[in-house]
Amino acid sequence: MLEKLTLHNMDIFKEIYSKNFEETNYNKDFFKSYDSQNFLIKFLYRKSIRLIKVNEIYIGYIWYESTSSKYTKVWALYIDFKYMGLLNKNILSIFNNNLLSYEALDTLQNSIVLESLGFTKKKYTLLLKLNLKTYEDKKDEYIKEVKFKLRLNNTINFYTRIFEPGKDEILRCDIQNDIFEQWNRLPLNTEDIYADMAQDYYINELCIFAILNNEYVGYGQIIYNRSMFTIVNFGIVSKYRGLGFGNLFLNEMIEYAKNYGIDNLYIRVDSDNIKAINLYRKIGFLDENKVLVWER
Repeated sequence: MLEKLTLHNMDIFKEIYSKNFEETNYNKDFFKSYDSQNFLIKFLYRKSIRLIKVNEIYIGYIWYESTSSKYTKVWALYIDFKYMGLLNKNILSIFNNNLLSYEALDTLQNSIVLESLGFTKKKYTLLLKLNLKTYEDKKDEYIKEVKFKLRLNNTINFYTRIFEPGKDEILRCDIQNDIFEQWNRLPLNTEDIYADMAQDYYINELCIFAILNNEYVGYGQIIYNRSMFTIVNFGIVSKYRGLGFGNLFLNEMIEYAKNYGIDNLYIRVDSDNIKAINLYRKIGFLDENKVLVWER
C-alpha cells in the first residue's frame, strides 16, 4: 500500500530517505526544497510523497507531481533492494489511470526494481560531465574557427549578457522556439518562462544570451538540480548553426560557471543527437552515465 506522508511518520520517511542518498542515484532531493518552505507549502509538499509499505514493512517511497489529469512526473522513487521480493505491479495501482514518467540512472538494480513495478524503458539520454578546475578558456581558438568558416579577416563582435526579468521573456521565447523547433517541442510562451523562473533550480545569473553584432543568436542556462549544476536549453538559432558559434557560446557558458564557483558542470543530451554529443565531447565533456526514461 501507499501511505501518505504526515508529521507522524516523518521520522520513518527520513530514515528511508537517508538510505536512498547513500547510493548514487538521479533522484531529486526532497528536503533541499522542503526545508526552506513555510508551513503551508510544506503541507503541500508532503501531499506529493507516498511511503511504500508491504506486509507492514516500509520498503521505500515515491515523490511525484501530477501535471495533468493523465500525466504524472516522478521526481524520486526508492526501494530498499533487500525487499525486492515483495515488489509487484499492484503497488502503484493508484496510478493506473495515469502515465507515470521517471528518469533514473541506467543500472541493473534500477532496471530490476522498475520492471517489477510495471515500468518499461522508453529512451535514454547521455549525462556528460566537465571538470572546470582543469578547463582552459578556448575563446581565441573558437573565434578563429568561426572566422575561418565565415571567411572573415576582420574581428567579429560576439558577446553575451544575462537575462533580465521583466524585459527579456518574449525574447527568450522567440530564441528557444527557433532553437528547438526541429525537435518538435511545444512552442514556449511567457507563462512557461515565468514558471521556469519560479522553480527552486533556477539561477538567473546563469541565464545567458549569445549576441553577434547586436543580433541575438543563442540562449542557454545553468540550473542546480539533483545536486548537479547542469546546462539546459542550450543552443544556437537555425540561421547561425554550423559556423562554430556553438563551441564559442558553450565556452562562454563555462566561463560563467567558473566565475560562479562551480567545480563540475553537467549536460544531458539525447542519445540520437550526434551533432550535440560531438560538440560537447570536443569541448571536453566526458561520459558520466546514461539516464533512462521509464514509463508506466
